[in-house]
This record gives sequence, structure tokens and C-alpha cells, in this order.
Amino acid sequence: MKTLWVAVVLSFVSVGQPAPLTCDNLAKPVEKRPDLSGRWYYIAVSTEVCLPALLLNSMFWPSLAIDVTYKDTPNLYAAVIKAKMHGVCFNETEDFFQENNKLFEVNSENAPVGEPDVLLQTSCSDCIVVKSIDTLNNILLLSRRTTVTEEELKEFELQVQCLHFSKPQVLNADQDYDNCKDIDNISEDQSLTFLLQVFERVKSTHQSILKCLVDTLLSYNPVTIT
Repeated sequence: MKTLWVAVVLSFVSVGQPAPLTCDNLAKPVEKRPDLSGRWYYIAVSTEVCLPALLLNSMFWPSLAIDVTYKDTPNLYAAVIKAKMHGVCFNETEDFFQENNKLFEVNSENAPVGEPDVLLQTSCSDCIVVKSIDTLNNILLLSRRTTVTEEELKEFELQVQCLHFSKPQVLNADQDYDNCKDIDNISEDQSLTFLLQVFERVKSTHQSILKCLVDTLLSYNPVTIT
């Protein structure tokens, strides 16, 4: 489930207001098999290197949601990913296989293939954290809610820091997928408007992009001060 960072599926880990988890706990997979069906919202994403997640958010500031449906075959699910960027929407559909705390892509015969995504611990009662190790290593925070609390977001920031990933990017919370233009049916004028909105978004966030580039370069070529 790598498409659009669709390492995407979810569980209720606990109820109430549990104490924050430590680094040791936050790095561990969940122990209880989660119920994946229903709608979940992408809250934040972290990539191992800062630039991919930052560029996605700086250019498009997307809203993302996933509708998960249980299929007749045991442990097999259908997922419909909804995306909205600057008023333009599109959907992606794919199946995945769940084995306890692991999520696999499936082949044409619905057999699990490849490296699995892993569901990690969280003290958020209606959230899931998904770690994907692939071409683009990433960690996702998803929730049944369109937004999470400041404390829940801080825990996710600590979690990605513990796992040596970049600072998470908080995605757009506008989850209205009915009032937007289908990407396959937009006009030339609408395409131009979309590109102008991307440009304006990048103008307002370019300092963060430059800082990420500098930090990345320095991490590969550390400057020694004598």
C-alpha cells in the first residue's frame, strides 16, 4: 500500500486519556489486531528525508482520506483514497492484506507481496500510525477525526523524532470531497488556476523549503569548525 503513501489502516489502541508513550513504546508495533473498516483521515506525514513531505505540503497542501471496506476473502480489504488539492479532487482504489500489525500490497491473485507497512503504537484512542519502508520511507498519522489535539500531534512529532524521521507535515483538514473539480474533467482555465495556486503556495512556504535543502546538504557534508 504505497500509492499516495497509502500505508493506511487503522486501529483503536485504547480508550480514555492514557499517559504519553516513551520512545521505546512509540517504536513498537501495535499488539492488538485493529478493525480497519470505515473512513480515516490523514492528519500528518513524515518522510525520512524532509524534502518529499515538505514539497507535497508546500506545493499542494492536500486533504486526504481513505474509505476501507472488508472484502469476502479473510484479511483482505478494499481501500478508496480520496485526495483534494487546491479545489481539484481525484480517487485511487487498491486492495491490501492485513496480517496482525502488518499491511501488505496484493498481487492479481490477492496474495500478499513485498515488504509490509507496520502499525505502530499510539496513545491516541482513534488514531493509527503507519510506518512504510519503501522507495519513499514515511510515517503517517491517521484518525477517525479530521483533526487531532495538540497533545496528540506532539506525541506524533516525538514518535518520528525517536525513529529518526523528519519533522511531520500537517495536512489540510478540509475534507469536503463533494464540492471540488474532478481532475479528469478540468478545463484549460481551471488547470491554469490550479498551477497559479501552487505557485502562490510555494511563494509563502519557500523559506521552509530552502531550510530543508540546506539541512539535507549539511547532513551529507557536515562542516567541521576548527
